[in-house]
Amino acid sequence: MSKRSLVISLLAAASFFVACGDVEQAQPAAKQAAAVQAPENSPIVEVKPFTAPAQPVVTLEQAKRYVKASAGLVELGVVWSTKIDQAPDAEKVQMLEAYNVARDQLCARVGLTGGIAEYNWITAVALPNKDNKATFEAAGLKK
Repeated sequence: MSKRSLVISLLAAASFFVACGDVEQAQPAAKQAAAVQAPENSPIVEVKPFTAPAQPVVTLEQAKRYVKASAGLVELGVVWSTKIDQAPDAEKVQMLEAYNVARDQLCARVGLTGGIAEYNWITAVALPNKDNKATFEAAGLKK
């Protein structure tokens, strides 16, 4: 009986340590999942209404911000497309709305104060303008 009690005690102790190890591993995973779902507490950046300028010419600083926003929007799109694809159908509309807000915020944070509207104007109007070619090249945009 003593040998049997010892084996049971050892098994109980081993299962305790294994269970404790699982709890320690589960906590960071839970924190990580929470971090993915809830963004860090950062203030919302004001996105000003964008009015297209009379001339479709951009400054070097605006072109640099556009290049930064482009890189960020690509990364953002990859992350959000996975989240949207995996979301239940009932949540997909909300996820798309949140994605649009995230795009707007990203553009405003890099300095395009008109948010995604300013980014879209640069893409559709200023980028094709041959007068801006040298400015975009100096900003690091490669076609």
